[in-house]
Amino acid sequence: MAAERVPKQTGGDHMDLTKSGFELHDMLILVALEGRTGELVIESGNNIGSLLFHEGKLLLAFSPYTRAIGDLLVEQGILSDGELLDVLKQQRTGPHTPVGTLLLKTGKVKFEVIQTMVQEQIRKAIRDFCSWRPLECNFIQKDIQPFDSIHLSVFEFIPRDIVKMAAVFASSLTAASGPSNEIH
Repeated sequence: MAAERVPKQTGGDHMDLTKSGFELHDMLILVALEGRTGELVIESGNNIGSLLFHEGKLLLAFSPYTRAIGDLLVEQGILSDGELLDVLKQQRTGPHTPVGTLLLKTGKVKFEVIQTMVQEQIRKAIRDFCSWRPLECNFIQKDIQPFDSIHLSVFEFIPRDIVKMAAVFASSLTAASGPSNEIH
């Protein structure tokens, strides 16, 4: 729901995280700080998943172990099987639009419900990815455009001690770039 996957690719940065000593959260920090837009493809053995970003914000996650929003809505009794099938038919006949967006247009589901489900899908996918070993990543720049305002900050997934170290580092950079250190 939160983003449109656009097939345009402009190259990729491949990294074997296991061999390099980096963790998934290291890649998330880089993507966020650089404000990148594209897809982070994550692989481990036969598992493959991806995270979609727009300007460093995490929009959507695809994991082989996350459930589709439509299925979750039916399980929770928010939608009937028939209502979901109607929306899926509508999705196939028109330009690609996420199921959540179509449901919002019909008024059957509130934005807050879709937002919560998309965010939980992202959280579950990242928990899954963090358990995969060995872990390889490839960032592919793509023109990914948000469908709506749903996103998560990657900093939610960064260990607190690393966030604290980053804050100390950032404040030291700010102090070092004060007026007395300017180049004339």
